[in-house]
Amino acid sequence: MAAFDCIERGLSKSFTSYGKFIARWPFTVLIISLMMAAVLGAGIVFIRLETDSVFLFAPDESQARDDAILMDDVFPVRYDEYLPSRGKGTADFGANVIVRPRVNNNVLVEDIMAEILRLDKAVRNITIKTPNGTALGYSNLCSKWQGSCLENPVLQVLRYNASRINDIALTHPVFRLPNTSTELFIGASLGDVSLTDDHDSKITRAGYFALNFYLQTTPDLPELETSCRTWENTFIDYIKDFDSNIIMVSYIVSQSLDNEIKSLTLAVFPYFTIAYTILFTFAITSCAMADWVFSKAELGSLGILSASLAIASSVGLLSYVGASFNLVVASMPFLIIGLGLDDMFIMLSAWRKTSPGESVEERMGKTYSEAAVSITITSITDALAFGIGSITPLPAIRIFCLYTGVAVIFDYIFQITFFGACMVYSGRREAANRHCLTLTRVIPRKEAKSMMYKLFCAGGLTQDERVRNVKQSCETAIMAFFRDSYGPAMINPFVKVATIFAFGLYLGGAIYGCFNITEGLELKLLASDGSSAYRFFEEQSNFFSEYGPSVSVVIHDSLDYSDANVQRDLDNIVKTFEDSHYVHSSNFTEFWLRDYVRYLTTLNPPRHVVQEQFHSILVDQFLKHPAFLKYNQDIKFKNSSEIMIEASRFIILGDSLVTTTEQMKMMADVREKADKAKYNLSAFAQIFIIYEQYASVRPLTIQNLSIAVACMFLVALVLIPHPFCAVMVTVCIISIQAGIIGYMSLWDVRLDGISMINIILCIGFSVDFSAHITYSFLTGTETYNGRYRGRLSFPEQRAVMALYSLGMPILQGAVSTIVAMLVLVWSPSYIFRTFFKIMFMVMLFGMLHSLVFLPTLLSCLGGWIKVPLSTSESATLNNGPIEVMLGGPPDIHQTDDKESTSNATPL
Repeated sequence: MAAFDCIERGLSKSFTSYGKFIARWPFTVLIISLMMAAVLGAGIVFIRLETDSVFLFAPDESQARDDAILMDDVFPVRYDEYLPSRGKGTADFGANVIVRPRVNNNVLVEDIMAEILRLDKAVRNITIKTPNGTALGYSNLCSKWQGSCLENPVLQVLRYNASRINDIALTHPVFRLPNTSTELFIGASLGDVSLTDDHDSKITRAGYFALNFYLQTTPDLPELETSCRTWENTFIDYIKDFDSNIIMVSYIVSQSLDNEIKSLTLAVFPYFTIAYTILFTFAITSCAMADWVFSKAELGSLGILSASLAIASSVGLLSYVGASFNLVVASMPFLIIGLGLDDMFIMLSAWRKTSPGESVEERMGKTYSEAAVSITITSITDALAFGIGSITPLPAIRIFCLYTGVAVIFDYIFQITFFGACMVYSGRREAANRHCLTLTRVIPRKEAKSMMYKLFCAGGLTQDERVRNVKQSCETAIMAFFRDSYGPAMINPFVKVATIFAFGLYLGGAIYGCFNITEGLELKLLASDGSSAYRFFEEQSNFFSEYGPSVSVVIHDSLDYSDANVQRDLDNIVKTFEDSHYVHSSNFTEFWLRDYVRYLTTLNPPRHVVQEQFHSILVDQFLKHPAFLKYNQDIKFKNSSEIMIEASRFIILGDSLVTTTEQMKMMADVREKADKAKYNLSAFAQIFIIYEQYASVRPLTIQNLSIAVACMFLVALVLIPHPFCAVMVTVCIISIQAGIIGYMSLWDVRLDGISMINIILCIGFSVDFSAHITYSFLTGTETYNGRYRGRLSFPEQRAVMALYSLGMPILQGAVSTIVAMLVLVWSPSYIFRTFFKIMFMVMLFGMLHSLVFLPTLLSCLGGWIKVPLSTSESATLNNGPIEVMLGGPPDIHQTDDKESTSNATPL
């Protein structure tokens, strides 16, 4: 044993001295800790809120971000000749509206179309004023094609006359204008479409109608950017007040998600106020006792204050250094308050096990010797877990882990300083036999003359009890329950078998859930429930997902496109993309070379041209033809020579991508095809920045969990004085994490950036409970003197005493954390509800492991462990060895007291 406990023994000795130091100088410690909190907390005035959703949830090492920079350089978006398939998509300024009828579920009727036309006209007539007083309308700010703002293709077909809907048979997804060769793609404008049974693809009904308003997006022109933002805000003001008896609308603008994140960040603070009030009441109530002297109600409130100081200090310090605050970090206070109370309950439990007859200094030394070491272990593991998370390449996770890790450190600091000093004053009050609320001297309950005085005033020890150094007077009913009833019941052989069987069922359900995980954070989940942005993304996903994103595949090589071999190679490459399960057919592919080769065959006579002719006809004829003007944006000539093509691209259209898994696979598939192509290709769509978040979560979660579990094992190995118990703690961590990941999938929680944050933080909490029980099992000095003493083996007795020591604080800590999170159930945000669900599971599973599974395993396997005996245990062995195997002789604690053995009742 001596080989394993050197660090723990040194820590225990140091904290004993430190506890006595605080008992001698509480006022100094109290003032210094409060001054530190005040100085650091003042930094909150410099807090900076980050609301950029793309920045927060896109990985730092983003191929899509790099590709976007490359695309802007090679094929910059031209807002004077704008095509949505070649735009920035989610990064463009503008507004998107989805219209649905209130009744009949069909937008293709005259009165609905008339209302849509009214809406379209009103939006296009929105006018704003610039700071210099210039009036700008949509026509001044819109993205244009051939000199005009882009129009909705269905409204073009109707020539902005609603009555024509009765005369025109729309076809899906392409409609050819009568008496022309012009085809309009209307598939993206109509959702929930029903078609005739014939092969004409005629539309009989459509449940949704999409309107898109594109604005110019040029960061190099700040005045234009400001005007576009102003237009979006004016649009929001209009659309919020839009009133119609026959249609409903949902909408977004480019700023919608950022605005949602900002509003949700601010909206969480009322929930924190409610949680704070509930926890304040819970802490006071759970620290109260029938004895008004030994009751620690005042420490319950000060424990809340201690955690609050940690929150303020961490936010203030990081605000000083410029770290941004965001929506995810807003859930941190709920966590730290619960964690702070957990540590407080551990401290109070250790205090209650000391003798009231001893001096405050001695009691503080013993309290810190046991509790401070225990919370040091858990604080190190918590901070380490968040430290691992802070190196994650997802900014939202990294910032959250940074804030929470720093808050955990401050919580620990204030726990052993501020709260310790408060315990000294509470101990002095207790020693003086003063009431916990009124602070007046009272007489013990045994000496109370009236029932009312006994109920509301009496408490403390009698003089005789102080002389006899009575120890058990601080014991609570719950502590006695764990020692006398619950602990012995858990040691019953039948209960052990049932516990192991239940553990197997638990693991089986967890493994099943792990194979049914849904991945990816959908955009709607960043918005509040019921908001227009949430409805828009939901309707877009449900009814407008038949056509995926337009993907630009860039050919970076400078090729001789007039060469028939090159043309054949490129055509084969394009076909490999079109053959993908995640890409629509060639009908939607836009490749200038294919159309140009066909164009050459239409010339009279057909041309098979040499290189010079190839480029001259391309520039002088093909790219000026009205049908092929769009291809001017797909060819980059070298040095503007219009002779040598430096780079070009083709556009493919994604197929129906309903789930985030399909979206990830589509991105991976087109990138893989680009990498394997004969030439230097890259595939890019702006939405890939979002898809990359989906794809990165699983490997990052596995990586962080693996590193964290390894680190937790090393910490436990160093600080818990036996390798076997370090292994047991690690097994509990793995088991709890498996349960969280498995059962969260069965509770409608996705594996995404938000749940990944919670899984990381739960690593630390997984250690907390199991480490407390294991540490107490190994180092506990209490001797079991219950009625089953002669019936229980030594490891079983140790397991019961570990439950006696820590069952109550573990129960209090878990319940307090759940209570802290409970208000988030009613939050309108998926992010905060996910936070509650996962924290609820880690508390529940943590309690199950620490109060059910782990004591059973320790009582069964503890015979392998050598531990030092307490003084009383050594005395029981008649001055035998000071170190024994926990699985020693069955009669190791048999006594000559016939009454004690004869009265023992078998379980």
